[in-house]
Amino acid sequence: MEEVAHQRIQASGLILGIESSCDETAAAVVRGGGEVLANVVASQIALHANYGGVVPELASREHLKNIVPVVRAALREAGVAFADLDAIAVTEGPGLAGALLVGITYAKALALGLNKPLIAVNHLEGHIHAVLIEARQKERMLEMPLLALVVSGGHTHLYLAEEAGGVWRYRNVGRTVDDAAGEAFDKVAKLLGLGYPGGPWMDALAKHGNAKAVEFRFQPIKIRGSHAEGESLAAQNFSFSGIKTAVLRYVQSHGMQQQVETRRAALTAALREKPALRAAEALELLPWLFDAQTLDLIASFQHAVVGNLLRQTWAATEAFGARGVVVSGGVAANSELRRRFAEEAERRGVPVAFPTLAMSTDNAAMIAAAAWPKFVAGEFSGDSLVATPQLLLG
Repeated sequence: MEEVAHQRIQASGLILGIESSCDETAAAVVRGGGEVLANVVASQIALHANYGGVVPELASREHLKNIVPVVRAALREAGVAFADLDAIAVTEGPGLAGALLVGITYAKALALGLNKPLIAVNHLEGHIHAVLIEARQKERMLEMPLLALVVSGGHTHLYLAEEAGGVWRYRNVGRTVDDAAGEAFDKVAKLLGLGYPGGPWMDALAKHGNAKAVEFRFQPIKIRGSHAEGESLAAQNFSFSGIKTAVLRYVQSHGMQQQVETRRAALTAALREKPALRAAEALELLPWLFDAQTLDLIASFQHAVVGNLLRQTWAATEAFGARGVVVSGGVAANSELRRRFAEEAERRGVPVAFPTLAMSTDNAAMIAAAAWPKFVAGEFSGDSLVATPQLLLG
């Protein structure tokens, strides 16, 4: 019986992944944790851009509208039917409670109706497997342990990740104590009157500024207690609320507020006419909105944040003896981050890997990929599966 089951896994291994943790309704079909047959994402960026950030209630309503057509589109693109699937995987958390509930409820009903196993996946683990998908596709062996930096709008975490016997284990060795890095990008972009989401705008505009014009410093993170391990973990932690405040004070002390309001009004009008307007195009069409002082501030902010991520990640890599580094999450799409991490990796002789740009942001292929080892190990969920907004990894 076990041999028959093993042959079936090797022959098909089709997992439908469902992701709805925040503002992306996504479904994907992945074979064997490495072959992406379909990866469909319905984005809500245009909707939430009107509010300068994600509105949880609106996100949940959009998920309800999108979940069925997105799953159907993924199956159609993959060229498979529901009956061909071996399992249904869904994000359990962390994320917005209402948004998570939509995906989980649909996945549970689908698994029950099809009599297929249901697999719960941690969203953060999914981001790590977004990088590992490519390694599986190329049949490239990664030396263990790995140091994984998961950096996005809602998360900035460091994990020591290791696989043994097909089972992945994670140890959280660093985290943000306040704002996530991507959240800081978005908040500073909003403060400067830029478009939403702010990360891509900041990345594009930073190329036109002087990254050394404004000096930003990060202070060591202090935690309560004197336990030796606690002190060690504090050295790998992050904090981005201070630099956000520093940007605000710079704007106020340098009389930039009027320029910010002018930029905000002009870009709001431009985005209303052309919702798909991007920073590079805006810089070309409306150059007077982007003065040298603003561009220098943006470049300096980005340089400082990326530098902090770089220092903390490589310090942890050295401290815990990691043999490789993976960087994932929405901020992993940042061009300066990729360049500087790659340069440091080459200098140290330690490999670093990133997801493709499409796999950096929230998607369901990463959920299906992370579910594959659990499927092989028979780690299935039952009817008791619920949304866990504050779910931890490791």
